[in-house]
Amino acid sequence: METNRYAPPQAVVADLTKVPLKRRSVLLMILFSLVTLGLYYPVWFLRRRTALNQLDSPRKLQQWPFIVVIAWFVFQFFLGVAVGVARGTGSGELIGENAQMVLTGVRLLMGILLVIQCFFVKDILEDDFAGPDDQPAAPLSAAPVTLSGVLTFIFGIFYLQYAINRHLAESTPA
Repeated sequence: METNRYAPPQAVVADLTKVPLKRRSVLLMILFSLVTLGLYYPVWFLRRRTALNQLDSPRKLQQWPFIVVIAWFVFQFFLGVAVGVARGTGSGELIGENAQMVLTGVRLLMGILLVIQCFFVKDILEDDFAGPDDQPAAPLSAAPVTLSGVLTFIFGIFYLQYAINRHLAESTPA
């Protein structure tokens, strides 16, 4: 069989499409959350979703929960503007008490959805920090990497970013 000497070389090339997790300032994240009135929270997930999905874990983040939460934020903003305008013109309550209870229930569901996503990211990070599947998780003397469920529940993305920053600092050679 004759080979084409003008053909491009056949070599194994590293995957350059992999998006690495990056170190971010947790204090800056808190500032962004305050300035955006909480909108940064689902944006944090969307910005890191590709890198998190490329980690060594069978669990992957879907995009739809964060799109739903952002749409909810936008809906609440415009509803708040409409209620403010209606009160300013003296037209009374724009929505009734029952609708207010439904909106409060949906707000609670959106919060629960974000907490669940925080625990998905916690599981993804634990899987990746433990090492590849084909090697033992850790030497006999070392405990497997576990992140705190309590801190994940209380601090959410801020604790997860702290764990990412800490892992990047430990994995970077000095």
